[in-house]
Amino acid sequence: MSEPVFLTLEQVLELQVRAIEEHGGTHGLRDAHTLESAVFHPQNIYFHGGADLFDVAAGYCFHIAEAQAFLDGNKRAAVSAALTFLRVNRVSISAETMQLQEAMIAIAERRMNKHQLASLLRRLAES
Repeated sequence: MSEPVFLTLEQVLELQVRAIEEHGGTHGLRDAHTLESAVFHPQNIYFHGGADLFDVAAGYCFHIAEAQAFLDGNKRAAVSAALTFLRVNRVSISAETMQLQEAMIAIAERRMNKHQLASLLRRLAES
């Protein structure tokens, strides 16, 4: 398997801007360093953790949401990053919006971890 195409910091910033423009909220970045760490962490998961594409996508989603680096739209940007990563790496996901929304709430409430999110993404890709 060849190395996946990873998202850049600029791409994630653009995903957040689009989410705010589409759904409303406050534009802006609270902490650039925290966001940068969240965006590059999935590469560590892949290169040093033996992760597959779903683990990496879950890494984007989980760490961007947890970082709370944006003034608004953190969870929306997180889901967009995960789905964009999978799409550019030729993985189709059945966009089950409600399941992903529930997953983001579960992550925020610490009822779901990154591995469980990766499992959900795998199931959505199989359906």
